[in-house]
Order: sequence, then C-alpha cells, then structure tokens
Amino acid sequence: MAIQPTCAQAGRPPLHTAPSPRLFHTSPPAHKKKKEDTEKKPGRGKSADKPARSNSSAADASADIDDGPKHPVPSPEEPLDFADVESRLSKNAEYSRMNLKKLQTGGRFDPDLIGALRVAVDKDGDEVYPLRELAQVVPRGGRAVSLLVHEAAYVKPIMSAVQASPEYNQQPQKDPDNELELILKVEVEKREDLIKRIKAVVHEWRSRIRAVRQKRDKLHTAWRKDKLIGPDLKRTAEKELEKVIKAALLEVDEAEKSAIKIAEST
Repeated sequence: MAIQPTCAQAGRPPLHTAPSPRLFHTSPPAHKKKKEDTEKKPGRGKSADKPARSNSSAADASADIDDGPKHPVPSPEEPLDFADVESRLSKNAEYSRMNLKKLQTGGRFDPDLIGALRVAVDKDGDEVYPLRELAQVVPRGGRAVSLLVHEAAYVKPIMSAVQASPEYNQQPQKDPDNELELILKVEVEKREDLIKRIKAVVHEWRSRIRAVRQKRDKLHTAWRKDKLIGPDLKRTAEKELEKVIKAALLEVDEAEKSAIKIAEST
C-alpha cells in the first residue's frame, strides 16, 4: 500500500451557532471551499494530498546550527565569557565530523543523504521537496538502494532529480514487478572525487567558524559603541576570541588530514 504524503487540508468555515432565520447561508461557504481547493491545486487530479514543503536549501542539508535559543546568550557584563561561541563551534564540529564520517563509510549510499536529495514535483520548479518525503529509501545490500515511491506522479520527478544530481548522475531503473519501486545503483567513488568532497566539507566547516567569529565581533563593537565595555576590555575580548577561533581551526586541520589519509589508503 502506497504511503500518502500528508498536509493540512483547508478547513470548512465554522457555521454560526446562534439561531438565524437565514439557514440557507450555510450552504454557499461549502461551495466556495470547493472552488478554492480547485484553484490551489491546478493540474493535480490524482491526489489532493501533498508532502510538507521544505524551504531549506542543501544545506537541507544542512540545518541551521548557528542560531537559536539552544546557545547561551552573551552579556556585556561578562565579555570574556565565550560560552555562546564555544556552543556554536561545538555544534559546527559535530555536524561536520558527521559528514566526514559518512564520506568515509560510503556517504553517497547513506539513506539520509539520498533522502535529502531535492526533487521538483512541478515543471516550473516552484514546489521542491526532499526525496524522503516522496519515497521511502531502502538499502538492498551492496551498492543498490530501492526508492519506494509514494505516488505514481512522483516517479518521473524523482528519476529526473537523481539523473541531474552530480552525486549519482544516473537514471534509476524501474522494478519490473513494482511500478512504484526505483532501483538506484551507485558506482564506487574515485579517490580524487572523494578527496574533493572531503575538502568541500572542511571548507564549509571553516566558513561556519568565521561566521561565528564575525557574529561575536559585531557584539563587541556594539557593546563598545553603547559604552557597555571600555576600549581596553574590548581589545582583551578580541584577543581571547582569537585564541578560541584558532583552536577551532586547528581542529579542522587535524580532521581534514585524518579524513584524507583514510581516503588515500582505501
């Protein structure tokens, strides 16, 4: 049985509970609802349900790990407390190390990475969803993966997305016994291509570290402008921040060397 993507259906306007002699007014809103539903889903006759739309980009991949209430809030009363910086750096390191580990274990065959592939379900490319919301990703063993598509309307968009992606660059094969199953066979990645992907991960890691520093630098400038800290304390905070950032960049260098060494030995 195909798994149907779900989304919120437009609700029926509430009927008036107070007595009213004009009871026939309850009928037109229902008729208007049907008209609105028709206008919202042009060209989609098979199903009114759609997967929840995702607005993130591949770096859908990557979720926002730099902002949010989960990080400590810095204070001008303690300008040498870098708990917020260390928290963000820690999250960045965790995320990047996870990606490096996936590359070392055949990352392209990881169901999570395949499921994160962006798929446009309409011709204009306005509606884009992660593949995992349109199909179930099931490892078949070895280097083969089955994509169990939820609806027939998603088969061609998924095939096009896989074929157009630089990671896979092939057309999935349809299972002869199941029109909703696509089989994806990924070739062994060349050593030089794997190293390029490792360098891309660590490049993004370093970029995130620089962004964390810039974020804290702006706070120091704002605190000084508002006279919440003096010039000497600002300089001291900048020096201490430099030490924290250097340590984080050193961690990236070591992780990169280790990942490349493993790639070259395989």
